[in-house]
Amino acid sequence: MAEETVKFAKGDWIVHLYHGVGQVISIESKSLDGNKVKYYKVQTKDSIYWVPVGQVDEERIRPLSTPKEIDKALRIIRRKPRQMSTDHMKRKNQINDVRSIGAIDEVAKIIRDLSARQAAEKLNDSEERALNHFTDRLVSEWSVSKDISMDEARQNLTEILQKCEA
Repeated sequence: MAEETVKFAKGDWIVHLYHGVGQVISIESKSLDGNKVKYYKVQTKDSIYWVPVGQVDEERIRPLSTPKEIDKALRIIRRKPRQMSTDHMKRKNQINDVRSIGAIDEVAKIIRDLSARQAAEKLNDSEERALNHFTDRLVSEWSVSKDISMDEARQNLTEILQKCEA
């Protein structure tokens, strides 16, 4: 078996599409079907998960955004929101597209646009859950990337969004 390339190191922060922000706490070998396989052991706020080193799916796992990338995301949020479709299925598809991409700039756009929609009219339940999900992800990533508390990041985001509504 070819040696797997290690993409992340112990201590690296990563963002998983489903699990959110986590830190690689170790790289360990485990026996699977008689083969030794290396895994990243990743700690999130709420859980631990394992990712095979040789099977890091770049569509699901990415490095933590840099402070510059967080600043860019915040600039996106400050821009004029895009009008979302009046068709709830089109909005649902847009949300699902962002959820499957997971890129910080796309997350920023959907937070901006859903927040503007929320200010204008009531979001449906799935849109409300999506806005909360994306907001939590951004706040968590912002907190780690900029080394601030989650409360401070959440408060700053709330202030930015309120200024945009005014």
